[in-house]
Amino acid sequence: MDKKNYICTGPAQDLFCDLELYGDEIFIEIRLLFCKKIILKKWIVPKKALALAWFGLKRGAASDYRCNAYMGFILYSGEILSLPMMHASNDKLTDMKTQPAIRKLYRGIIEQVISIPAVGINGLPFFGIDDRAPNRFLGLSHAKNYKKKLKAIYEEKKQPGDSPDDVYARMKEDNIQSKILDWLQNDGFLYSRKYTWDKVYIRE
Repeated sequence: MDKKNYICTGPAQDLFCDLELYGDEIFIEIRLLFCKKIILKKWIVPKKALALAWFGLKRGAASDYRCNAYMGFILYSGEILSLPMMHASNDKLTDMKTQPAIRKLYRGIIEQVISIPAVGINGLPFFGIDDRAPNRFLGLSHAKNYKKKLKAIYEEKKQPGDSPDDVYARMKEDNIQSKILDWLQNDGFLYSRKYTWDKVYIRE
């Protein structure tokens, strides 16, 4: 993606690495950069294919002080992408100099998701999500259940000669977003439809 599509950069979990965010009308692209110039990895999210995005935490061993944060993405085809993020925090081990860039990166991704629009859930006031905590927090293990459901619907809607975009369009015509919101609410991952990113995000 061209530099003109650059949005912002934030620190990555990996030492000496950064996450660089790009976006256009077709893709959200995140690059993992080593020493600010060597591209180690890319995560590319096709906007037409994005069904759900959420902020999550992976907990380590009981002795670990911190959690590993991630931004999760599920596509209409059922594919799951997990983007490792720096944890937004004000704890005593946090380098406060990195927090503005972390906040900007979260906000950049959230604003891209809202612009699609796709379903986005969970977050912190630190990066603009003023929501009510659900009964449960969506984890990658739980997301696998949605992966199966979406993949089954994708295969059901697919017709001979279809491109993926054709299937996504057919799923949207069948109000797939409403089904996803029903799943999230019924499973306790969303307190109310009033608390999706598009409704609660507060811009700086």
